[in-house]
Amino acid sequence: MNALANIAASVSTASLDYSVFKKAMVNACKVVEKKNTIPVLNTVLITSNRKGVNVIGTDMDVYSTTLVAGKADSDFLAIVDAHKLKGIMDKVKDAANINFTLDGDSLAVSIGKLKLTLKQEHERSDFPEDAAFRTALGKSNVSFMVPAATLLKAMSKIQLAISTEETRYYLNGVFMHLAHDNRLAFVATDGHRLARFEIPAPAGAEAIENGMIIPRKTVGELLRLLKRKDCPIDIMVSVTDSGVSFLIGEDELLESKVVDGTFPNYLRVIPTQNQHKVPVRTAAFIDALKQASSISAEKSRSSKLTLAPGEIAITCYDPDFGHASTEITVDHDVTLEIGFNAGYLLEILAQLDGGAMLELGGPGDPAIVKDGADDDVTYVMMPMRV
Repeated sequence: MNALANIAASVSTASLDYSVFKKAMVNACKVVEKKNTIPVLNTVLITSNRKGVNVIGTDMDVYSTTLVAGKADSDFLAIVDAHKLKGIMDKVKDAANINFTLDGDSLAVSIGKLKLTLKQEHERSDFPEDAAFRTALGKSNVSFMVPAATLLKAMSKIQLAISTEETRYYLNGVFMHLAHDNRLAFVATDGHRLARFEIPAPAGAEAIENGMIIPRKTVGELLRLLKRKDCPIDIMVSVTDSGVSFLIGEDELLESKVVDGTFPNYLRVIPTQNQHKVPVRTAAFIDALKQASSISAEKSRSSKLTLAPGEIAITCYDPDFGHASTEITVDHDVTLEIGFNAGYLLEILAQLDGGAMLELGGPGDPAIVKDGADDDVTYVMMPMRV
């Protein structure tokens, strides 16, 4: 009897809503890298809780945890190859539930008529659950709520300026900090352009001391979560010196290390004395830039803006092909010649909801681009020699 009892006790089960579990697997797979030198990092941890199971995926810097409501034995725990299981699930069109039966080192999975038997090759102790920054986040006393729409707008507007140069790792993310006049600022720069979005600091955010750099990968995954139609109205943000987390509703948690570095004093590159303010119709400016810059396929293609009263002439060059120019009508009396990276300028203009306001100094000075429909966002462009 004792032997039979032990065998029975070693079997544990879980029955979960298939669509919710699939969403959890999508979340996990966005964090789990497809190629890893550490085998357990290819997996997701599925472990029971009082409401069902938690599905956890990580690359050791970012953790995705999704609660899937359902029935699960209190000792249910499985560790499964994340991308392989999701790949199989992608082939299943219709299913109401996904059922798991864990018997020793064998995991039986049923999805509709599909039956799987998966080997359990890892112990729970193999899975890196207890990262120091996660432990610290669990004890954080700095938390605040941000409307999902506001956070989505902030990250969407500035994402383009995040650097991809790994050698300048301290620029590989978004700097979130408490700015002047009790404003919460989100800033990104790649050294060629800078983007800043500010909002009134939510209650609790004033406890942020030095700010933190949210990694590029975390920003990308946060944006994906926020863009979904069923995204909850408010997001709880928690921070420590080593980590940041975003609680989305009650069921989804994104936790991340912050970049271990110092963000540069970006205020030094935002001009305060640019005396020339030039209003431009954004759509017309974009069309003209696209036309002129199409002469060159180079990503770093330069564009020369020649300002004269009532107009801006736009000229782009290709050393092997020639040059192209066009012009737009504007309401100003400025005379100035200045160059910019056409691709960078187009990316900034595409983010504007209203007319563009160019704030210019001299030919060698950084330029400010403001959105006529949104005072919260500011862009800075470094000039190019043309």
